[in-house]
Amino acid sequence: AFAINRATKSGKSDDAGAIPSRQELVARANLPDCPTTSGAGAVDNGLPNLTLPCLGNGPKVDLAKLRGPAIVNIWAGTCQPWRSEAPLLRDFAAKAAGKVSVLGVVDGAYPAETWDDALDASRGLALRYPSVFDQKGKLVTWVRSAGIPVSLFIGADGTVAYANIGQLKPGDVERLAKKYLDVE
Repeated sequence: AFAINRATKSGKSDDAGAIPSRQELVARANLPDCPTTSGAGAVDNGLPNLTLPCLGNGPKVDLAKLRGPAIVNIWAGTCQPWRSEAPLLRDFAAKAAGKVSVLGVVDGAYPAETWDDALDASRGLALRYPSVFDQKGKLVTWVRSAGIPVSLFIGADGTVAYANIGQLKPGDVERLAKKYLDVE
């Protein structure tokens, strides 16, 4: 579990220190740099032309240029189903490093989600895969999902092989990666 660091009316944080700067939150979250996406452009049945800023350090990510095998997970730190599935993705990302990339996309349009909340959630859940911030929730709208979490399984050619709408359960990530990305 994690606690979101909320400021009080006095301007101090709940836990007696000064409110940390965004730079301090990024450092505490210890997220890996976002991937570089350059070269090939959009593909039919691939992700939309949407360039999003890295939640941590690293370049902006052009989703249309993302190639797999990869899992793109749309999330918000204030979303309880995502908080339940996040450890599954974190553990899979560690086991599948070098075989499958995992990229989080924070849905900034999700009620009460802020950049700082997402950094707190990343730190609290010890995420070790990069995330980008989608301020207006454009990707979840593109998927045509009524809610989050959503996990998109991206093939080596950049096409969306499968969209899992809703919370992943234990064993789902491995099973779906094998079925749609041909990765064990």
